[in-house]
Amino acid sequence: MGGTEKSAHEACKEAVMRELTAAGCTPDNPIDLYLIGPTLVAAGFTEQQIVSALDSLACDKRMEYAGGNRVRLTGR
Repeated sequence: MGGTEKSAHEACKEAVMRELTAAGCTPDNPIDLYLIGPTLVAAGFTEQQIVSALDSLACDKRMEYAGGNRVRLTGR
């Protein structure tokens, strides 16, 4: 793999953020993960990759779990 290629993990994180933004997710508007999951799976990401990306984004404080199956962006 060349130095300019992204890891699958980084690509999945970027795809998750792109889908959350496209779905209208904001700090004040949590989004149900069922709205973005099918699109991410259709793009070739596994459920485990998506969960790992979500956990990583939460650890980075870019998004947070909002209860139920919802997440919200943190505005950072």
